[in-house]
Amino acid sequence: MIVSVYCSGSIAKGVGDERKLCWTDRERERVQEGAHPLEVVFLNPDDPITDPTNVLGQFGRDMYQVLMASAVVVDARERRGLGIGVEMAAAAALGTPVIVVAPRNSKYRRDHLVYRGARVEGYVHPHVASLAVAVVDDFTEAGEALKGLPVAPRGSLVTPAWLREPIDEYRSNVLAGDRPMLDALHRLGVHR
Repeated sequence: MIVSVYCSGSIAKGVGDERKLCWTDRERERVQEGAHPLEVVFLNPDDPITDPTNVLGQFGRDMYQVLMASAVVVDARERRGLGIGVEMAAAAALGTPVIVVAPRNSKYRRDHLVYRGARVEGYVHPHVASLAVAVVDDFTEAGEALKGLPVAPRGSLVTPAWLREPIDEYRSNVLAGDRPMLDALHRLGVHR
């Protein structure tokens, strides 16, 4: 069986990002190992885009990938930014399960935390706890979590306008020239 994973996490954008933890082949290999015998097709937001000036289409590409994914796997090993939060919220709105890689005693998950005047045991950041179907220690465990996802269709969710417009822009004006995404759709047996 084939599943698809949207790789949510920081993208190295230039100088200063070389020390940032990002998705690499190593993380993808770990997910595939954990998911075995499933075959995983990775949807990568850092693939080159044909028209980087089309920001609505670029956002639409990310949201289309979230829509098409069997699951979104979030790299939360360290502090993340606005984009990852939006991807998690979009996944929830689109019915795509979210699996968060947040090792114990990292930014978004702590064994003990004094928080808002109280000591909290087994703390998971509220946004992560609310949106994720699983919070795991590493990428191998994320792959293992993929095996437990339902295989049935997600149902008839209505795509909110804030997601529909950029997805439509991407489908209409960018997808035809997006070779990495077209290849992924082919591997998934999806005809656009």
